Amino acid sequence: MTLTLFFMALIIFTAVMFLKNEETLYTYEDVTLSIDKPTFITLGDAQITTEGDVTTNTYPLTFLSLSVGSLTITEETLPNGDVFLFDKAENTSWMPITFSVNRSGLEDAMITHWNEEPMLQQEEAVYGTDATRNPFGVVRSTDTETLVGNVYVSRTLSLGNGERVQELRHEIFNFPVEEGVMEKSLWLPPKHQSESWMLISTEALFDSSETETEWVQFANENRRAQFNWLTPDGPRQKMELTDDLRTELAYTIPEQPDSVYREWFEKTSSRFFGSMEQYISE
Repeated sequence: MTLTLFFMALIIFTAVMFLKNEETLYTYEDVTLSIDKPTFITLGDAQITTEGDVTTNTYPLTFLSLSVGSLTITEETLPNGDVFLFDKAENTSWMPITFSVNRSGLEDAMITHWNEEPMLQQEEAVYGTDATRNPFGVVRSTDTETLVGNVYVSRTLSLGNGERVQELRHEIFNFPVEEGVMEKSLWLPPKHQSESWMLISTEALFDSSETETEWVQFANENRRAQFNWLTPDGPRQKMELTDDLRTELAYTIPEQPDSVYREWFEKTSSRFFGSMEQYISE
C-alpha cells in the first residue's frame, strides 16, 4: 500500500513538473505573449477590468480544482501610444510552481543587451545595497521596439511598524532566445509572487545608439536613476534601512519617485525617456 501511494505521488509530481502546455495570453502588433505551464495547472477564464487606459486580465490558477494562485496581465496605454505590459504570478499554495512566460516571433529580431557589464553594487548609508539590475535590454523586431524588464521573485513582509513591503528573493535577468522565442522561465516558491514588464513601442525608443549606450552606462553608475522593478502601481525601489534587518532587501513603491527621465527627454527627445516620464506621472 505504501509503495502504491509512493508511485502515485511520483506520477502526479512528474505530471505537474514535466508535462506542459502553452496558452496565448496577449497579442499586440508583432508581440505575442504566452505561458508555458504544467498541464495539471489549469488557467481559468480571465476576469477583465478596464479603468481608463489600463486593462487588467486576471486568470485563476488551479491544481486538481484547488486554487493555487493567479496570473495577471495588465496593459497600460500611455498618452504617446506606447504600451506597458505587466505580468504578475502569485503562488498562494504550499507547493512550488514552475512556468515560463514566452514571447515569440523573434526570428529576425535584434537585441541590445543592457546587462553585459558587471553592475556596480553600491553600498549606501541610507538605502543599503540595491540588488536589482538594469532591464534585460531592447528587442527590435519587424514592427516594434520592446524594452524587456527582468523578473522579480518576492514575498510580502509586514514590518514591525505595520508597513507591508516586498522582500526581493531572486532576480532573473538573462533570458534565452531560441528559434525565435524568448523564455522567461522561473520556479515560484510557495507564498511568493513574480513580477515582470515590457515597454512596447511602434517607434524607435532612442534617437541614436550612442544615446542608448550613454543611458545604460549612466544607469549602471547611478543606481537610483534607473527604475528597474516596474509594476502597474508604480516602480518599486529599495527602501531605507531600519532597525528591522528585513529591510536589507525590502522594496516599496514611493509616493513621489524622483526621476531624471524628463531631463534626459529634454536633452535627447528619445521616446524611451518620454514614455518613462508618462508612466511615472500616471
